[in-house]
Amino acid sequence: MFPVEKRKLKLLREWLRYRVRRLVFATQCRALVNFIHENPLWQPVFVQYPYRVNTLLSQYCDKHFNATQRLDAIKTNFAMAEKHFGVALCETLISQQPVLLAQLTDELALNLTLNHIDPYEGFFAIALTDANQRTIYSASFTFLTDNRLLIASIQGPKGDEAQDLVRQATKLLHGVRPMFMLVNAFKVFAETLNCRLEGIPHKRQAKYRWNDSAKLLFNYDEFWQENEGKLAENYWQIPTALERRPLEDIQSKKRSMYRKRYDMFDQMTAEIQSLLKEKNHE
Repeated sequence: MFPVEKRKLKLLREWLRYRVRRLVFATQCRALVNFIHENPLWQPVFVQYPYRVNTLLSQYCDKHFNATQRLDAIKTNFAMAEKHFGVALCETLISQQPVLLAQLTDELALNLTLNHIDPYEGFFAIALTDANQRTIYSASFTFLTDNRLLIASIQGPKGDEAQDLVRQATKLLHGVRPMFMLVNAFKVFAETLNCRLEGIPHKRQAKYRWNDSAKLLFNYDEFWQENEGKLAENYWQIPTALERRPLEDIQSKKRSMYRKRYDMFDQMTAEIQSLLKEKNHE
């Protein structure tokens, strides 16, 4: 029920913490077990990685959620995913296979996947990948009540090649930085599903620690503001319209790049809408 860990003392602490939480949140645990029994489609998600049950016992997407709110969010997430995606697409995701949302360029694509990084930040993710299926950027999300879609985390590349990967991807995306391209994808994704798009505030993010904030490589609040977000009802409300400037207002030497960018937006929108509307009519 906890991740791979070689340190025996830490394993013991995790085991004790798990046992205590099982007792404290016994009511919520029974409710989640009942939900999974009643919705067998999602059983493999927890069978594959039992650690995912800690999303109920510890934290799920919003650090301020209590156990009952975590339970409700998890149940809502899976129920809405089945409704919006259809059973066949959900089965593909559960089998660890990515679902192509849009082919942005010859080298870059957007894929819908199970979140393989950290279930605490959501069970699903949209990833920007290259031709070798290497993830450049990914963002995890969850569905919430009242037809809301919450972006709970954004992860970029690490290591010595990180800056080069981002620079190359930005060039291929006609000047759009990868993390902003992901938000553009979510705008179309949410709009197609008739969901309100929201972003997690910095201090509500699952990995936020008041005494260890350096682990968060950028400030979520500042990022959502750069995406025209407005803080309301606990979350950043993100408009779903894609930003487009009239070509005549753009310097002539840059018009070709912007024209290609907007063509890419149009193609992405068409492909995402085609996939999701097809699934909704199965």
